[in-house]
Amino acid sequence: MNDDYLWDRSGTPDPEIAHLEQALAPLRWSRTNKRCGHLLAIAALILLAAGVSFLWSRKMVATPWQLVANDRPQHIRTGQWIETPPHRAAVVRSDAIGTLEIEPGSRLQLLDSGKDKQRFSLARGTIHALIWAPPATFVVDTPAAKTVDLGCEYTLHVDNDGTGLITVEMGWVAFAWQSVESFIPAGASCTTRPGHGPGTPFFNDASPAFKTALAQFDNDHSAESLQSLLAAARSRDAMSLWHLLQRTSGEDRAQAFSRYAQLVALPPVATRDAILRGDPKALDAAWNALDLGDTAWWREWKRSW
Repeated sequence: MNDDYLWDRSGTPDPEIAHLEQALAPLRWSRTNKRCGHLLAIAALILLAAGVSFLWSRKMVATPWQLVANDRPQHIRTGQWIETPPHRAAVVRSDAIGTLEIEPGSRLQLLDSGKDKQRFSLARGTIHALIWAPPATFVVDTPAAKTVDLGCEYTLHVDNDGTGLITVEMGWVAFAWQSVESFIPAGASCTTRPGHGPGTPFFNDASPAFKTALAQFDNDHSAESLQSLLAAARSRDAMSLWHLLQRTSGEDRAQAFSRYAQLVALPPVATRDAILRGDPKALDAAWNALDLGDTAWWREWKRSW
């Protein structure tokens, strides 16, 4: 079947669609310019039969994305919502961009699909993304942060209250909300909350004591929780402490820097005074000392966000 038959009746219809049209003929709208809505309703019935809701509106643009449910590919257009029932998963894919595995109970919308930008919105549920498009091309909005792919594979979950969790398996992801940013490398995770934005990212193999104290500090910013997480930090956890250098001030920042300097061999430009002032060059140099990638790389891609 030509997929455009669902939109403008060009091409040869699938026998199943022809049967549905015949069955629904008595309900056909009399005005020609309303026929599109009737045909969209038929297509929606087909997808509902496959167990996946596929919601349309009239002003939509064709995209390179396809929805696969029950081995039945369907082209996706901008503005469409995809809802998976509690018992059924689905896949959204594009040969040029990547693949999204949508877990049961999820609600995902394709917002925009242009030459240099692909943007989805995950209202709830879980997606597993494997992206091979250029960095910063693929973006997923959530109620609490914007997820910017920097060439990677990751799992993104959103609770019904908008709280999110991202876990990166390969490459990098940036979590951003207003002026709050988190940069999450492979093997790390990060939470985000509506009205607060991303928390402090952490490596998944960090100790339970460190994770607990870090989550507590993100919540209450207390001196006690800061002391606990600094005491539990390993050299690898300096990635988390680097984010705290930008999210603390005064004595809290001074303590975070002292522990950071114990864990990482800092270059001369990353002095205590410069870090406490929040000097961007010093902070970039402190990050580069982690050997997790040069800041110049992700700052270049950040320009397109």
